Amino acid sequence: MDNKIKVVTPDNQALEVEVLDIFNVVGYEGKDYVLYSLGEQIDADHEQAYISIFEQGTDGYSLVEIKDAKEWDAVQKAIAEDIKLEQEANNE
Repeated sequence: MDNKIKVVTPDNQALEVEVLDIFNVVGYEGKDYVLYSLGEQIDADHEQAYISIFEQGTDGYSLVEIKDAKEWDAVQKAIAEDIKLEQEANNE
């Protein structure tokens, strides 16, 4: 996949990231979340992935840290459910 965009991080650093997925979470309507990679290899087959709130402003895209513990739990549950559904679909 080569879906790279330029974003600004919470500490105002400009980065180019590879977008792996953009998704929404039930209970947090109106927010988009982004699963992305900076190209950091964990091992030969895997890269480190990150999740942030994804905002589009007049100056481009921004990554916003998820600070609320309940929101972070909801995001983790949404990702786990998505993975489970994908695995079930692949097994059919």
